[in-house]
Amino acid sequence: MSKVWTAIIIISIVFAIFCGNASNVTNSILENSQKAVDNIPNITGMLCFWSGIFKIFEGTSVVEKLADKMSVIIKKLFDKNSLSKEAEKYISLNIVSNILGVGNAATVNGIKAIKELSKYSKEGVASDNMTKFVLINTASIQIFPTSMISLRTLYGSANPAKIVIPIIVISVIALVGGLIMINILNKVMREE
Repeated sequence: MSKVWTAIIIISIVFAIFCGNASNVTNSILENSQKAVDNIPNITGMLCFWSGIFKIFEGTSVVEKLADKMSVIIKKLFDKNSLSKEAEKYISLNIVSNILGVGNAATVNGIKAIKELSKYSKEGVASDNMTKFVLINTASIQIFPTSMISLRTLYGSANPAKIVIPIIVISVIALVGGLIMINILNKVMREE
C-alpha cells in the first residue's frame, strides 16, 4: 500500500509541475501540515473523553454484555470450524468498540482477533474468516462516529452530529455489499 501512495504522491507532484501549479502544491502542503499539527490537541482531547466513556462502560460490564450478544451474529457470519472461543471474543469486542466509536480500543482487539484467526489459516494466506473480519472491521458501523463529530466540531459545524444517520446507512450498505462479494470470491477461489 505504501508503494501505491508513494506513486500517487509522485504523480501528483509531477503533474502539478507540468501544469505550472508547483507553488500551489507547496503552499497547500505547508498550510495543511500546520492545520494537522494544530488539530492534534483538540482531537486528542475528544479521543481521551470517548476513551474514558468506554472505560466506564468496561467497568460496568456493558461492553462484555454487548460482546456476548454480538457473538450470536458472529457465529452466523463466520465459519465455526475455524473460529476459536478466543477469536470470537476478540471479534465481538472489536465490533462493539467500533459501534461505540472508540477505534483505538477496537484496534487492540482487532490485532488479537487476527492472531487467533491466523492459527486456522495457511501461512501467508488469509482464511475466509480473516477476510470477513477485515471487511467488518473496515466497514466499522458506528453509532457514535466520534472522530468525525470531533473534526466537524473543530471546524465550526452548526450541527456536528448530523452525519450520524448517513454514516450508519452507508456503513451498513458497504458491509452487506462487501459480505456478498467476499462470499462469492471465497467460493470462486475454493473452486480453482
